[in-house]
Amino acid sequence: MIKHTKESIQTDEEIFSAEIANFKVKEKKNEKKKKKDYLHLELEKNIDILDYISKHNSLRPKLVIGFAAETNNIRENAQKKLIEKNCDWIIANDVSNKSIGFESNFNEVSIFYKNKEFKNEILNMKKKSEISEEIVDRVIDQLN
Repeated sequence: MIKHTKESIQTDEEIFSAEIANFKVKEKKNEKKKKKDYLHLELEKNIDILDYISKHNSLRPKLVIGFAAETNNIRENAQKKLIEKNCDWIIANDVSNKSIGFESNFNEVSIFYKNKEFKNEILNMKKKSEISEEIVDRVIDQLN
């Protein structure tokens, strides 16, 4: 995925919703494991695409937006991700809240802006389509 991302970036903004997978199998085998065999998988960390793109000036778009699906300490974790991943914005939501997020047509998010000294803006609960429209409006305003 990192290869395709590097080849395709030609925009002023990039929105990175989630990693494909944080880990991958370290050593691949060409032989089938039998059910009776003990299975041991060793994993290694994948390249973090958001982190990679946001820190490489030759690839970095003008506006890099990441997402943070959190279950606790949402503000602190989002601010930490904003800094560590060198994003311009982080859009965070509480995935432990069952009325919004993964299993719902509704969401509520907080947008953390790097250039506003960690001030955040809350988009209160509404349909996901409305949340996405509001985010797009903010991206357009930012780039104008």
